[in-house]
Amino acid sequence: MNKKDHINFWLRSGNESWDAAVLLLQGHKNVEALFMFCLAIEKYIKASWVNDNIDDIPPRIHDLQSIYSQTDLELEPDLVDFLDTINRWNIEGRYPDFKFSLYKLATNEYVEKQFIKLTNLKTCLLEGL
Repeated sequence: MNKKDHINFWLRSGNESWDAAVLLLQGHKNVEALFMFCLAIEKYIKASWVNDNIDDIPPRIHDLQSIYSQTDLELEPDLVDFLDTINRWNIEGRYPDFKFSLYKLATNEYVEKQFIKLTNLKTCLLEGL
């Protein structure tokens, strides 16, 4: 695979995770949806990582801030801060002892508000490619 193929792999995989997250939202599975949105954003950032680096294989880490810092992307500061919020969904969505606190947080109102931010972030990440 060449660089373009690797970028397309991450974009396609990100779109699949995004679509799964939307379906989970429609089924009122908010915690699971937030987790899938986190995966989608990670994959979009990894597409940018591949675009901006010599190597075609991004680091095997999940910290969005860390991956973002290794790209040429220039997000607005509030979107960079939002990456930390999204990271929490990854941790809290994976581990049962944290998952229950995420269930309390992930009300319909909270998720609707976050979805607006996520859509904006997704647009900014894809414009950078």
